[in-house]
Amino acid sequence: MIPRPRCESEAEMLPQPEKLALTLFRRLDVFIAVAETLSFRRAGEIVGRSQPAVTAHINQMEESLGVKLFIRSTRQVRLTTAGAELLERGKRLMAESERLVRDIHAHAGLLTGQVVASFSPTIAVSLVPRVLAEFEVEHPGIRVMLREDLAPQMFESIRNGNVDFGIGPYRPVIDELSFDPIFDQEFSLIVRMDHPIAIRGFARLKDLANLNVICSAEGTTARAVLEDAIRAEGISIYPKYEAVHYPTLYALAAAGFGGAVMPAVDLGMLSAMGLTAVPFRGKRLARTIGKVTRRGEALAPGPKAFLRLLMAVVERESRNLGIS
Repeated sequence: MIPRPRCESEAEMLPQPEKLALTLFRRLDVFIAVAETLSFRRAGEIVGRSQPAVTAHINQMEESLGVKLFIRSTRQVRLTTAGAELLERGKRLMAESERLVRDIHAHAGLLTGQVVASFSPTIAVSLVPRVLAEFEVEHPGIRVMLREDLAPQMFESIRNGNVDFGIGPYRPVIDELSFDPIFDQEFSLIVRMDHPIAIRGFARLKDLANLNVICSAEGTTARAVLEDAIRAEGISIYPKYEAVHYPTLYALAAAGFGGAVMPAVDLGMLSAMGLTAVPFRGKRLARTIGKVTRRGEALAPGPKAFLRLLMAVVERESRNLGIS
């Protein structure tokens, strides 16, 4: 009987660059754990390997690549320049791999899958519940994970692949991302129902000069909308209080500390707090809300379906949402 020749493994049959890439990919989780913790012991606990096994993995990676990834001493571990670059690109590769698996699952008739979306706070409370109510009926097998983020957190999570897309007023965006306008979100003067301006039924920008104005914090898009408007009007305001999040601004207005120039967000919530959204007369205050995605990348079926439904809700309920 002629002995059967020994088969080479798939990795052995690959050309050298592909073989190296495959080896690197198989060890990325170990490398990332060490790079993020800067501890071989803690990395071993994360990936479920012994410390010697982790050390051997890193040594083999460095030998294969021909560069040092870490500078190690008895007191500390730190990344080299090459290690820092591998960490950044390796995390993107791992995130893309996870997204690929989700997308393949989602292609099966949109029966299963996942949507991970980031929203600015005012959009999260006003628009998302309406979209989710319909999305769950149409796609019950798709899991939706929501985040509320300000611009820096939204940009980073989309860039790194942790989020499929973002919806918010954040532009300009960083180079790796794109911003596509969807609608304009209008601003009103949020005051108590018994405030003289509320009783009058409309507000003028010049009213703000004699009003205790409760402002969004500097650096927010809501603050920029207000500052641009008063600058054009040639008036000055002196904020009484400042806050980042709109519920805090509304709570201060409800307590009688003044008025906030903000989107109405949810008329039912305002009414429950004894507040009303007074429209501005003679000047329209608004900001553009858009879709933020990774530049040049197509969305998976699940996120695409979510966005299509979102656009339909925007068109149908724009009046109730205070958008145009």
